[in-house]
Amino acid sequence: MFGRSIYVPDNPALIGGSPQAVHEQLWAQGKRRRLQVRGGLAALGLVVGTVFVDVWFGLVAAAVIALADSLYYLRQRMGSSVWRKGQRGERRTSAVMRLTLDLRGYRVLQGRNIPGRGQIDHLVIGPTGVLLIDNQAVSPDTDIAAYQDTLFVDERSGTKMAAALRERADATAAMLADRLGGEVVVEAVAVIHGGNLVKGLVEAEGVTLIRLHRLPSWIRRQRIRFSPEQVATIAEAAHRLPISSQAIVVR
Repeated sequence: MFGRSIYVPDNPALIGGSPQAVHEQLWAQGKRRRLQVRGGLAALGLVVGTVFVDVWFGLVAAAVIALADSLYYLRQRMGSSVWRKGQRGERRTSAVMRLTLDLRGYRVLQGRNIPGRGQIDHLVIGPTGVLLIDNQAVSPDTDIAAYQDTLFVDERSGTKMAAALRERADATAAMLADRLGGEVVVEAVAVIHGGNLVKGLVEAEGVTLIRLHRLPSWIRRQRIRFSPEQVATIAEAAHRLPISSQAIVVR
């Protein structure tokens, strides 16, 4: 077929019938309805503002309401952009951490591998500890919450996902401890792209799930555990972890 490359595999997010493709179709179909609601809200603001103040105030109120509604849906689209492109969010997370943590005494390793246990998206080593950070992009209507320390993704248990991430963190800790000759705790963190994450942060089953925009400040707020010298020593040991075949290169 013309326009396709035999060297590049198809992106499943762009194939008809995939969740992403269906979402795009529904979003396009809902455009007219969104514009109608936006126009109605703006008209209401114009009428109320004019009646209670004056026509100029009504015009400003209508413009503000229309802008607020546009920004609301823009935020929704941006929040689901990683998932809609069939990605997991590694590049976006890597870029944010480079800009916010590299100059604050943190070392960030990208795309490492734990033999027999899988890939590490990011390993963060700094004054507040060592964190294994994974990325998960989910559909916009996915609800993620915790109840009595049990993780739920929609109505399903997230225990299996949490256990797999925790297992990788523990394996990383064991490898670092073996190289350093002492115990190192590695915390498991999942950055959630898209979905509905209660209050932007959920802690359950030994895993922290968090929005990307909250990640840097959350890391820096943890208690200080290591001196700069200790950070350098742990980072040197971590650099010996094998590089993943899917290692990220952020340009």
